[in-house]
Amino acid sequence: MLANPHTAPAVKTILCPIDFSEQSKFVVEHALRVSEVFNADITVLNVVDDMDAKYAAYRKTEKDLLMLRRTLEQDSQNQMTTQVATKFRNRDTKYGFVTAYGKAIDQIPRFSKEKNVGLIMMATRSAGLTNQFILGSTTYKIVRTAPCPLMIFSRPEQKFRALRILFPTDFSPLSFQALPYAYKFAKEYGSDFHLVHFHQMHGEVFKESAKELETMKRDATRNGVAHVTLNDEIKGVTPGSAILKYAKENNIDLIVISAHGASGYKQFFLGSTAIDITSRSECPVLIVRKSE
Repeated sequence: MLANPHTAPAVKTILCPIDFSEQSKFVVEHALRVSEVFNADITVLNVVDDMDAKYAAYRKTEKDLLMLRRTLEQDSQNQMTTQVATKFRNRDTKYGFVTAYGKAIDQIPRFSKEKNVGLIMMATRSAGLTNQFILGSTTYKIVRTAPCPLMIFSRPEQKFRALRILFPTDFSPLSFQALPYAYKFAKEYGSDFHLVHFHQMHGEVFKESAKELETMKRDATRNGVAHVTLNDEIKGVTPGSAILKYAKENNIDLIVISAHGASGYKQFFLGSTAIDITSRSECPVLIVRKSE
């Protein structure tokens, strides 16, 4: 059983974390386009670390802390108005600006869960975000703790058009959970849809892989995807390197991949593979994380 053609992913709200760097503001522009795909609202979230050492002199008492937070929120909202609100002019998309306090790595998953966010969109290479949620263990934690899919842009300044979508699979139920999202983008953009299977260079070969890919192709066609390419021969030392090599060689615009939220899953769609792909991909990556 693959994707149900009558079950489209329900994304009612898109969350865009922002630190007012150019990279994070570009993601807001991408979110406007993606919001049209899902008919979703957008929430722009600025997380302010009011416990940062630079604010120590302003939080000696509880009253000082409240005053500090009011000042920081006013500054945050002013920047939202001057730097972000203009992007929503002449648009029908509903949106809101929110300021939260704490560490972005904690507040993004918390806010997403409390507000039932359907998709998080964020940049990965931004000077302002470096100590918040860029790469390595911090991104790994976001992948593991976010209660919804994440769409991550390593080069947000580039225009986003998902004309070529890559969907890697090991034929596990885990990998199939991301199919409805891949189908949604493929139908919206009329994409060339690449279904690929990873082979370990040294390991047991799945003999039915070509047959399984044909089954997936029929499923994609039933779900309205018109242009499907199959490849049963992508190989590499690691799944991440093989997927990234294929994406580069085929000018892929979007990689859609599943990730498990805890260690111990036997297939290769682990958090570590998602991090490997996210940290090195030249195109956006949509990670659909399995909830616990």
